[in-house]
Formats: sequence, C-alpha cells, structure tokens
Amino acid sequence: MKTLLKTTATAIALSTTLFAGAAQAQQKIGVVDMMSVFQQIPQREQISQQLQSEFQERFDELRQMEQKVQELRQKQERDASIMSEAEKTQLKRELEQLMSEAQLKNKALQEDTRRRQQEERNQLMGKVSQAIDVVAEEEGYDLVLESNSVVFMKANNDLSDEVVAEMSSGN
Repeated sequence: MKTLLKTTATAIALSTTLFAGAAQAQQKIGVVDMMSVFQQIPQREQISQQLQSEFQERFDELRQMEQKVQELRQKQERDASIMSEAEKTQLKRELEQLMSEAQLKNKALQEDTRRRQQEERNQLMGKVSQAIDVVAEEEGYDLVLESNSVVFMKANNDLSDEVVAEMSSGN
C-alpha cells in the first residue's frame, strides 16, 4: 500500500511538472529595446524642441552674461596700464560679481532643465509602456521583457519596431 501511494504521488508530481513545462513552452515572449525605442520615437524630438523653447530666454541671458564677462576680462587686460587703482578694483569687483551671478544662474538652469527632462521622460515612459501593452495584446504576447535583461533572443521576438510604429501612429 505504501508503495502504491509513493508511486501515485510520484506520478502526480511528474505529470504536474510535465504539464507546467508544456504550458510554459507555449507562452509567447517578446522583447523591447527601450534605448532603441526612445531614440526612434517622434515624440523625443518634439519634447526636445519644447524644452529648448521653454528655457531659451534663460539660455540667452546666460550667454549674454558670459559675453559680458569676456568683454570685462578683455577690458581688464587691455586697459590695465592706463587705469587707476580704484578703476581696477571697481572692474575686478564687477567682474567677480558678474561671474558669481552667472555661475548661480547656470546651476539653477541646469537643475531646472534636468528636472523638466526627467518629468518629460517619465511621461514618455508611461506612453511607451502603454504602446508596449497595445502591441503585446494585439500580437498575443504573454510576456514582454526589456532587451538589456535578455541574454539571447530570436530576431522575430523583438517588438521594438512595432512599439515605435504604435507610438508614431497613436500617440
């Protein structure tokens, strides 16, 4: 009787393993190269242009400040021999103040652009994720992985082009 129970339990375990393996073999798995998708989607260029125009005034202001710094340095070098000590000191203070202000504005601009780029990237990531869901659903995929976590795949499992097409048409 014990042998019959052991044999039955072993048979059940073996059949469960075989059925699980068969079910797993029938899963359709796709892969998406996120870097490639982000480089190809048209929204990337639109966002870049949007951010450029959003910060254009501040970029221009910073360029003007840098140009003013260059002009003051040239004046300092060119006119040093004919300037009084008071004029030299005044020019040096003006130059230091302008450089300090430019550094602060540059740092603030970098932080603001980085923050806005991250916000836009997160929104775009959500849209890409939705496009992946649509493509996976339409083509009957059970599982979609990022290509950087896959060691090997067949080319026909790559959904990147379909995701780009979905992003180009729908979003």
